[in-house]
Amino acid sequence: MKVVAFVVLSLIVSAQVWGYDADSQCVVCHSDKARLKALGAESMYLDPTQVDLEVNMPGATCVDCHLGEGKEKDKEAAHRGMLRPFVVGVGPKVKGEALSRQTAGATKALLPRSSDMEALIPEGDPAKLAAAGAKAATGLHWQDRDPKTFAFSPDIARKTCGRCHEQEVKDYANSEMGLNKHQRSFRSWSEKLPGPQNCGMWFGQNYDNLKKQTAVPYSEAQNDASNRACNMCHAGCNDCHYKPHAGTGSHRFGRPDTTSCYGGGRGTICHAGPMDRRRGAGYFRGDYSFPPNLPQEAHFKAGVTCTDCHKPTNHKFGHLGSEQARSSCKTCHADIVKAVEASPHAKVDCAACHVTVVGAYQYTFWGPGVTFGTETPYGKHKEYYGTRDLPTIIKNADGRWIGVKPYPMAVMNQTMELAPTGLLFREIPKRQIPGNTAIGEPSSFEAVRSAREVNDAYIGVGTRGGLPSGNKAILWVQMDKMSHAIGKARGCGTCHDSAVQVGKSAWNYFEKTDVKKAFKGSYTVLADKDGLRFTDQTWEKPEPAGNRKLEDFAPFALLPMSAWDVKGIDFSLPYERKRTDAARKELDAFLAQLDDSKEPDKSKLRAIAYHNLELAKSMFRKR
Repeated sequence: MKVVAFVVLSLIVSAQVWGYDADSQCVVCHSDKARLKALGAESMYLDPTQVDLEVNMPGATCVDCHLGEGKEKDKEAAHRGMLRPFVVGVGPKVKGEALSRQTAGATKALLPRSSDMEALIPEGDPAKLAAAGAKAATGLHWQDRDPKTFAFSPDIARKTCGRCHEQEVKDYANSEMGLNKHQRSFRSWSEKLPGPQNCGMWFGQNYDNLKKQTAVPYSEAQNDASNRACNMCHAGCNDCHYKPHAGTGSHRFGRPDTTSCYGGGRGTICHAGPMDRRRGAGYFRGDYSFPPNLPQEAHFKAGVTCTDCHKPTNHKFGHLGSEQARSSCKTCHADIVKAVEASPHAKVDCAACHVTVVGAYQYTFWGPGVTFGTETPYGKHKEYYGTRDLPTIIKNADGRWIGVKPYPMAVMNQTMELAPTGLLFREIPKRQIPGNTAIGEPSSFEAVRSAREVNDAYIGVGTRGGLPSGNKAILWVQMDKMSHAIGKARGCGTCHDSAVQVGKSAWNYFEKTDVKKAFKGSYTVLADKDGLRFTDQTWEKPEPAGNRKLEDFAPFALLPMSAWDVKGIDFSLPYERKRTDAARKELDAFLAQLDDSKEPDKSKLRAIAYHNLELAKSMFRKR
C-alpha cells in the first residue's frame, strides 16, 4: 500500500498530547517504526517523546497544525485534507511548479546535510522526478504556502497557527511583509515612482497591465511562472519560526534567527536573495554570496543576530531607511555614536564608512529569457556577479550621507517610455493593490511609502530604441543602499582626497540558457559634480546559446558606452585639500601622543578620535 508522506514540519504537539491522546491515529501509526518500515515509509517514523521536546507547545495536537483526520484508522481517510510541504520541480513538463515530496521521491527526514544555503533542498529520486516530468527539485516550501502561487497563505495560517496565535497571525497577515506591500506596488516599468527596479514588476494580479506594456507576445503561463518566482520571498510563519536548519530535530520551532532570515537552508529566498545575491552587502555572506570569498560582517562573526538590530513590533519590521535599526548601534557603541553625533560627520551613516568591498550584481537586464524553465519576455539576466571596491556616497531624502552601489539596468521589449528622472528615492504614492482572495488575502489593500522611509534610489536614464529588435528598452541606474558587511572603515582619503568618487567593478557571467561559456568584464564608476559615468568598460566577446540574442542579456555590448551616463546631478563630496591635510596632521599628532602616554584605555580613545577628535582630546585632558 502506498503511503502518503506525513508532514515533518508543523506547529504542533505537546508532551501531554503524545503521552495521553491514546485515540490519535497520527501517534499510533507514526510511532510504529516496524509498521512504517514494512510500508516502505520508515523516514516517516517519529519518536513521540522527542517530538514533544522539540515542539514545546502544550495542548496542541497533530491535527491542529497538519489538519487531516486524526481519528481515522484508514490511511487515505486519515490524510484527507492534510497539509504538506512541497518541492519546486523544474523540467520538461513541470515548469517551476509544486510537486509533493512523495512524487519527487524526497520523503527523507528534513535535517540539514551541511551548513550551506541549499542544505535543506532535497535531491529527490531521479526516476520519480523523471516520471513526473521534472529534472530536479530546486526548492522546498513549508505547508503554510499556497502550492499554486507559492505565496504565504493567510487562510492556512489562520486554520493552523491561528488556532493558538490568532492575534499574531492577524498582525502578520496585514503587515507590510505579510502582504508584500512594497514589492506589489511596482505595477509598471514606465512609472516614474516607485520606478523600474531590480526585482522587476509584481506579476500577481497584474497580467493584463503587463501585457499592455509588452511589445512581444506575453502569456498568462509566462506571467504565472514569474509570479511564483517572486512569491518565493513571500515569507510565511514557518519561514521564520520553523527551524529544522538548527540541526536539533525536524519539529523544532523558535524565534527567528539569522539562518531563518536567510531562508533556512532552502536557497536564495528571503534575505539571501536581496542582500547577498543582489546588493552584495549581505550579513551572512560565505556560501550565500557571489563571490563567496567576500569579508564577512564583523557583527555576524561576533554572534549578533538580525533581530538584535531589526526588532519586530507586532510582527512589523522597519523600512529600508529605518531609524529603529540605525539607532540600535547605540546598544553596543554608545560612546562612538555620541562622538559622531557631536562631530562634523553627524549626518554620515555608519555604513557609509564601514562598508567597503561589496559584491553580487554589477549589471541586471530584464529581457527574453527563462524563468522556472519557461521562456518569457521577462527573464532576469542577473548573473553578472562580481565585486565593487567601494560604494558611492550620496545624500538620502533626509540629507544623510549613505553608501549605494550604482549599476546599469534595462528592461527590453517595452511599449511605454520613461523619460530621464533625476535621482529619486523609491517612495510609493498611495494606491490600492489587488489581493488574492483565493488564499485569504483582502480583495485590495492600501500601500504607501514616503521617500524618508527608504534609502534605495534610482536614476531613470531614458528610453532607447537603438537595439536590433527595434523595440523600446527602458534604461536606468539601480542604486541599492549598502547596509551590511560592516567592518574596518574605508580610508579617510577615499572621501576627502578628491571631489571625484571612483568605484571599480569586475564581474563574471554564466547562465547556460544565455551563453555557451562564461565571459567576464569590468568597468569604472565615476561620480562628481557633473554627474555619474560608467567608463573603461571591457568585456570578452560572449557566445549566445541557442536562439538567445546578445541584446537579451547584454545590451551594453550593443549600445554606446555612454548609454547609462547621468548628467546634471552633483555627486561630488565636500573637498578642501588644505583643510583635510590640516585635520589629518592634527589627528596623527594626537594619536602619536596617545600612544606615548600611560592612558589605560587607549583603544577606546583612539576609536573616539577617529570619529570626533575634539571630544577625544577633551577626554584625554580630563584623565
